[in-house]
Amino acid sequence: MQSHLPRGPGAVTAHLRRVLDAADWRALAEVLHPNVSWTRPDGARADCRGRSHVLSRCVRLDALGLRVRIEETFTYPAAVVLGLRVHGPASVAAGEATVYQVCEVTAGSIIRITGYTDRSEALQAAYAGTPDPG
Repeated sequence: MQSHLPRGPGAVTAHLRRVLDAADWRALAEVLHPNVSWTRPDGARADCRGRSHVLSRCVRLDALGLRVRIEETFTYPAAVVLGLRVHGPASVAAGEATVYQVCEVTAGSIIRITGYTDRSEALQAAYAGTPDPG
């Protein structure tokens, strides 16, 4: 299910908030581009490539007991930044941590997700992807 209705980054942000609050991984598919990639901030190769791979990773992490809570969101014309508090069993995550996911949005779909541990780096990366209005 991907909707064919155009939606901007603000609608994507709201959808991501609902998905993560409910851990509804099927609903996440609605905003993921079929060829989405999930990469590390160092620009190395993608950890996940394709909608089904990203969804299966989310389901697997959830099954292991890893939970996320949205701490903050930032919406740019071409990206959404999620500040996430991650917690789970010690075997999966060492205590609690805050991570930032930059979701690049094109035509209402997330085409790339990049993880950061540093808030300012995530915000800078999202801002850098914003088209110049001039």
